[in-house]
Amino acid sequence: MSRRRKILLALLIVFVALVGARLALPYVVKNYVNDKLATLDSYDGHVNDIDIHLWRGAYSIDGLEIVKTGARRPIPFFKAARINLSVEWRSLWRGSVVAEAEFLAPEVNLVQGNNKQDTQLGGEENWNRRLEQLFPFRFNTVEVHYGTVRFLAPGINTRDAITARNVEGAVTNLTNVIETGKETFADFSITANVLDGAPARVKGSIDAFATQPTFDVNMEVKKVQLPQVNPWLREYIKADAEAGKFELYMELAAADGKFTGYAKPILEEVDIYRSGEPEKNALKRVWEGFLDFAANVLENKDADQVAARIPFKGTIKDPETSLFATIASVLHNAFVSAFARSLEGSISLRDVKKNLRDIDPSPPDAEKKASDKKDRKENTPRSKPGPPGKNS
Repeated sequence: MSRRRKILLALLIVFVALVGARLALPYVVKNYVNDKLATLDSYDGHVNDIDIHLWRGAYSIDGLEIVKTGARRPIPFFKAARINLSVEWRSLWRGSVVAEAEFLAPEVNLVQGNNKQDTQLGGEENWNRRLEQLFPFRFNTVEVHYGTVRFLAPGINTRDAITARNVEGAVTNLTNVIETGKETFADFSITANVLDGAPARVKGSIDAFATQPTFDVNMEVKKVQLPQVNPWLREYIKADAEAGKFELYMELAAADGKFTGYAKPILEEVDIYRSGEPEKNALKRVWEGFLDFAANVLENKDADQVAARIPFKGTIKDPETSLFATIASVLHNAFVSAFARSLEGSISLRDVKKNLRDIDPSPPDAEKKASDKKDRKENTPRSKPGPPGKNS
């Protein structure tokens, strides 16, 4: 065999090997992903298919589904029509090799069960670490399109779940590729429609890799029609709302294991009880009448609304809400003025750090030494300045 034929034969063998490897690669990656999902602690998962996009350093996961093992409700914790994982090229030009993820039509089902086994809130897993196991680089950007989030609780049917649809959102700069100097350098913004189209928005910043939760979050939900949550009202306060609107504004910040914030719920034009359709259960009729009476007494007559500013602060493991402050807030709204329908912009990480001593009065050693030094300096008598024009 001539040398030329040997070279052509070698090239043909290499070509066939590359083609074979390319054809086998999706199956290899699929088995790898399914093996990683099988190592989940409290969940189990699988994928239906894998598509490889070598030309852009990416692959796609089709039909991912994750379920809670041993849960009574046959509802998946997470599923997605497609997930695209790829190298983030715009960061590559800056010299950083990071990844980006795009979730198409994801669905998350959060369930608060009667016990730990039936509860699926996702806290048992480090999902950020699990996601990074599926791609060799750290993720810098995560996007969500056409998403759905449901929340269920004991006594609530699946069809009555509090549901957020058309979820659109993005988390950017997770790895601080663009050095911002902020305490929480990753920004996120999420919009959705809750229940029957009520607009909701969550935005803020977060340090996803902090050892303790570090974030600054603002949330607002508007124009919720109260009759839509009647299954929850019947289950938890034994009442029906025949009319009324609900809005919620919340700010929350956390750092160093502590948090502070407030929630501002607003009720408008509430009609909890009507005598047109008498309730057969006498106790329920009395309870509904009492709720309606309370709403009328605590209603701001000018704005036709009931509202409260509920402050809270504490440690992550021991949240604390002031009942007295809540009652005072409601009475202030009833007899002084209605709340403005906007976020106050009054909560930030500075508030958390400023209130650390209120929550845990014992400062760290370094802070204590600095404080003692400052006190000694302030208490040291100063020499009286001499008259102008003379050296001291």
